[in-house]
Parts: sequence; C-alpha cells; structure tokens
Amino acid sequence: MKNMTVVFSHNIDSTEKQGYAHGGVDPEYTEALKIGEWLGGAAVSDDTVISPREVLVGFVDRPETRRLLADIDRNQYGIARIGDKVVVCGHCVASVVMAAEYLLTLDPNDIADGSRAIMTYDRWITDIPEFDGKYIGMTDCCYDNVELVYSSDEAGYERYLDLLEREGYTKTFENNICSNRFSRWTKGEAFLSVSYSPAEALVRLISGSLEKNNFFDILDRQTGGERIADVTVTQMLLDYLGGSFGMCYIITLEDGSFVIIDGGQVKVMNGYPKTYDYVRLYYLLKELNKRPDGQIVIKAWFMTHEHADHFNVFYWFCREYGDKVTIKAYCSCSCSDTVSYNSKNPDYSTTRGRLAKACEWAGGFDLVTMQSGDDFTLGGVRFEILYTVDDLFPERLHYFNDCSFVCKMTYGGQSTMWLGDICAAPSELLCKRFTSEYLRSDIVQMAHHGLNGAHEELYDAIGAKVLFWSLWDTLAQKQLADDADISLEHIRVARKLLLVDDPPECFYHKRCNYTLSLPYSGAEGEMTKR
Repeated sequence: MKNMTVVFSHNIDSTEKQGYAHGGVDPEYTEALKIGEWLGGAAVSDDTVISPREVLVGFVDRPETRRLLADIDRNQYGIARIGDKVVVCGHCVASVVMAAEYLLTLDPNDIADGSRAIMTYDRWITDIPEFDGKYIGMTDCCYDNVELVYSSDEAGYERYLDLLEREGYTKTFENNICSNRFSRWTKGEAFLSVSYSPAEALVRLISGSLEKNNFFDILDRQTGGERIADVTVTQMLLDYLGGSFGMCYIITLEDGSFVIIDGGQVKVMNGYPKTYDYVRLYYLLKELNKRPDGQIVIKAWFMTHEHADHFNVFYWFCREYGDKVTIKAYCSCSCSDTVSYNSKNPDYSTTRGRLAKACEWAGGFDLVTMQSGDDFTLGGVRFEILYTVDDLFPERLHYFNDCSFVCKMTYGGQSTMWLGDICAAPSELLCKRFTSEYLRSDIVQMAHHGLNGAHEELYDAIGAKVLFWSLWDTLAQKQLADDADISLEHIRVARKLLLVDDPPECFYHKRCNYTLSLPYSGAEGEMTKR
C-alpha cells in the first residue's frame, strides 16, 4: 500500500473552525488524516482528483465504493482491496468511522488485492420493510437508533403504512399537524417511527429497540385522576452571582405532580458543587407541592438538550434528593457521538454515563425518547413535540444547541412554546413545516436565553405576549442599550420585541421565582423568594 493517496468526498467539510469540537471538520476527514499517518505520511485529497492508487474513505465518487456499498447491509461496514483501490465504507458516517478504525488495527502489508472484511453492528435494527422512494441517506441516532430518509410524496407515505400493516406491524400512534404526518409502529421488541413532511418532500424512518426507548403512547402513562392543584408554571431563579446560568421551569399539573424543563448550571470545583440551585429546586418543589400525601412526584423531566447549564441541576438533584422524590420519566432526544462530533460546544451526558448515574441515584425512571409529532397529555396539560435533532439530517449538526427539542404546551386554551436553545436551522425548519396560525402562542421561552438563538421570522410567527427570558435581567437589558450591535439578529429581535408601544410582558431572572397561573391573563406573576 505504498504511495497511495487517501481520498475523502468533496461533499464533506474539511475546513477547520475555531471553537468547534475536533476543529469543526467532518469525521470522515479526521479518519482520512489518521489513515494518511498510518501509511507513513500519505497525501490526503478530496475525490475531485483521481490518483492511480487510492484509499477511499466514506462516500467518495468512485465505482469501487459504490460496488462495496451495494454488497453490504445497512448495519454493516467494511474494507476491500480492489486492484489499486482500498475501499473503507459503511452506509452512514458512524459506520464509516467504524470501518476506518478497523483498518487502522491492520498491517498495511497484509491487505492484498481481492481481500475483504465485512463487519456487522448488530445493535442497529435495519431489517425493516423497504420504502419505495428515492433513498437520500442514513444516520445513527442516540440509543442505537437509526434514521433512513427518502424523497417521497404523501401517497408514498400512505403506501408504506399499508405495507407495515401487511408485514404485521402494530400502530401505536398517529398524528397530523399542518399536513405533516407522523406515526409509530411496533413489532416484537422493535419500534419504527414514520413521518412525512410536505415542505421537504421527505419521509423519515427511525427504527430502534423498545428495550432502549420508551414512548408515552406505548408506556400508557396514567394521566387522569382527581384534580388537586391549579396548573401553574414557575420560572426558577438561578445563582447568577455565584456563576450559574441556564434555565429551569416547573409545571404543576392538575394531579399535583410536576413536569420540570431542564434545570440549570451547577458550578463544580475539584468534584464538589460551588453553587446550589439543585437545593433551591428541591425546596421550591416542596413549597409548590399540593399533594395531600406530601410526596414530590415528577411525572416527567424534560431535558431539551444536554449542555451543562441545562443538565447539571438535574444531575446533582438526583444525587442529593433522588431517594426523597419520585421521578417517573426522563424525556429527551439526545444525539449520537458521531452526529455531535464536530459541532460547536457539544456535551455528552448520556453517552458518557452521567444520565445512567442519575437514574441509579433516583432509583430508576423511564427513558422517554422524544420524536417530532408526539402528542401526549400529562396531568391535564397537552404537549406536542415539533422538532428534534433527528429532523436535521441530511444536513449535519453544526451547533450543539440545535439538538434542543421544541415543544408546544397547551392548557385552558392557552399555548406556551418551549424553544430550548435552538438557533438558525431549527427556526427555519419550524417556519417551513408549520403555519403561522399553528405556531401562534401566548407565551414563549426565548431561545438560548434570548441570546444568539431563534430567527426573527419564528418569533413573528409565534407572536407571544408573554416572554420567559431565562437570563439575568442586567445582562438582558444590555441588548436594549443605544450602543448594542444591531447587526446581530438576537439584538434586533430583543429590540423589536421590547422597544415598542405595547411590549410583551417579560419575565427575566431576578432575585425571585415567578409563578404564573395558567391560563395566564397578564400582570399576575407571583414572586416567590427562596
């Protein structure tokens, strides 16, 4: 294998970017560089230039790559020596990386012409009925789920549902939002989620194991019961002076249980906490609790994404108070390591074991995987999931904030839009998929704490008159100063929302908690010192 050129696809990003994980380059390029070093300093090039002897990494434009891909299943990856070409590939980025890492364990001198090695990643469930449409691509998701994307129309979606019934799948859920179609199916110990987006003309299939994924339609979570509490939403203050930030919202349900959204930061030094918002949360829950038995029951803990300023309070809360409360479900849509590999500021609480440790401390809870189109009711409050990171593919995740899921909450005829930390790409997708009439909400949680987040077009569509602005008020007010940089979109959004004759009511983080009774009629926020 001497004098070979290592080749990657010209469609991948090989430009290094400051502040991004792994320099911001795509994983295939990183693997190509490793192989170049493994070969003793071989040249590395994209596939627009053809060399006589090549190692082909990933989805390169060569007949040898297409030949090997045609011979392997979607849960397989492999390497093959075909004449003067060595092919290293799989059907998604994750399997390309597996193939490349396997190649690096070999001796280059042992890879003879005609040799081939094909391996199977048996945690992926890809043995599903074939969709009749133009195949776009495949990506891996968290919990060993996989997503297949096809170009199709609604008729293709409906034909596939008919095929699933004939193949013995059982439908557990179906929904239609603004002509976007969603359904979930099970067969044995596997699930298959199927969705269709007319704006994108795409059908998405997500398959996985029910052992690793729960869904509210399959869990059959009890949502009824006696009404013992008024429905409220509480914005918990955070210790900004101590260095904490983030967001934590507590929704009190009719049955007296809670839904918590995110949690906030905990500053840690030498393994010990230096801020204590997880303690504040516990005592605030005790104060808000209306259950006659005094038990604190968290029916669902929504984690929009795993950045420390959202996850850490949850983690330390479970460590300190997991044996004093009941957490029924942890609800998220995490992404795989491969998907977040080169994104800006990624975090890995799920895949690095922190979530598993929190679950252990809390005595166990269901891990609910959020997916777009999900529609469920908890304690009289309705929740609809409008976006998850799985909706980005075939685009890649560039900002880790964009793996936040987006949720619309409705109670008493009033809606609240929870945006997490989304930025540009999800904003554009939401406006493309859903009508302004559907997106219209009374209350909105400002994306990314009102910083560089959602687009102006999305806020225009939502048109909320109440803002949850999870940022210290002194920092937020800087966006309204005369010298604020109006070339930044979040500055323009802030000024457009607040520097008007009839501005929305805005709840910043101050030295108090705010509790709003739902439906909220304005100017009734109760300030609770804690």
